[in-house]
Amino acid sequence: MNEIDEAVVISTFSSLERRYDLDWLRIIAIFMVFVYHCTKFFDAEGLNIKNAETNVNISIGMTFVTAMGIPLFFLIAGMSAFYAIGFMEKRGIKNNRYVLVRFLRLLVPYFIGMLTYISILVYLEWANKGFLDPNTVSFFAFYPQYFKGFYGFGGNFSLFGHHLWFLVILFVISMILFYPFILLRKEKNRSCISKIASFMNKPGILFFLIIPIYIIEVLHNTNETWFSLGRLGGWDFISYIFFYIYGFFFAYDKQFRQSLKKNNKLAIILTVVTAVPLVFLNLRFLDDLYVNPSFHYIEAIFYLLRTIYAFSLLILIINLGEKFLNKDSKARKFLNELVLPFYIIHFVVVGIIGYFVVQLELSIIVKYLIILVSAFIANFLLLIIIREFNSSRFVFGMRIKKEKGILRFIRKKEISEN
Repeated sequence: MNEIDEAVVISTFSSLERRYDLDWLRIIAIFMVFVYHCTKFFDAEGLNIKNAETNVNISIGMTFVTAMGIPLFFLIAGMSAFYAIGFMEKRGIKNNRYVLVRFLRLLVPYFIGMLTYISILVYLEWANKGFLDPNTVSFFAFYPQYFKGFYGFGGNFSLFGHHLWFLVILFVISMILFYPFILLRKEKNRSCISKIASFMNKPGILFFLIIPIYIIEVLHNTNETWFSLGRLGGWDFISYIFFYIYGFFFAYDKQFRQSLKKNNKLAIILTVVTAVPLVFLNLRFLDDLYVNPSFHYIEAIFYLLRTIYAFSLLILIINLGEKFLNKDSKARKFLNELVLPFYIIHFVVVGIIGYFVVQLELSIIVKYLIILVSAFIANFLLLIIIREFNSSRFVFGMRIKKEKGILRFIRKKEISEN
């Protein structure tokens, strides 16, 4: 590498910084997931606890949320991985510590949830659908039966832990790419990445990153076995790998960040232009797109529009976050710590409250608002309790602390009185 190339790499390789915007985007995204899950009682899908009256329009509306919801999480996770590895290198933290922390924060909550409280959701769903009578079969009587057969395949055991599948997928992807990312951060590879970033910095080129994701999504429907595995969170598992990789590179080089900003106007146009035909396709071909495995030109068009829509919207969100949310506050610090435990517990709380609310003689909108407000309050109160005890912090993926929240203030008061 000559001196000019070295200077270019030094000037474009992203320096270590605390990206508060990523924290805020993660906080906003997790609230979106909560709002989304509160609608699941009323959509037209067969899974989960259901209201007697459902509405296909809710399903259609939620397809726009699933189009960018989980991809946003993986994009943010990939960007965060770049900075996390950088801070590890700077502080001399060993690689095996990173792996251990990821295991403790992601897989431990998954296994605990899968083996314990997720069974509550299965029990309530079967009671809601009339498969068991809660008046004669208690939850504790049902629990041993929970381990018979797999949920979704005629049995009860939720192998993916319902919503906790995200923790497993995030762990697997982060482990697969951890060592490749370490190698890519090394100085000898920065020149190559800088050249790629320079090419991607040209107007419109960034959108070519859509191609591999589009191919994966179309291929998903061509094979019945592949299709039967489902799209967790609305996308194929391999697509999530690409979103994670893209996030890493978007953080890697300043030219990628410039490219995101340069393509902002085009992203706005593409988001609007693709949203309109997506509404029509969802209205006209909902079952063909989401229920029946096949390959048809309609599906090819749909997944092209959907991928462009999602990618364009992600560009807008990342740009808006960097422009308006890259600032620290006590609220950010408090809420960011609660993101993971909130994700872990929210669906169970929503499910329990929703099970009783759907039995009321009320309109869909009133039921939805009751579930939304009461579940949010219940989750918040539970999180305040969880964060106070190291045992509960461990169970729900939080870091262990010596002194926490309310207990810290009590101790300060005792010291001041003495």
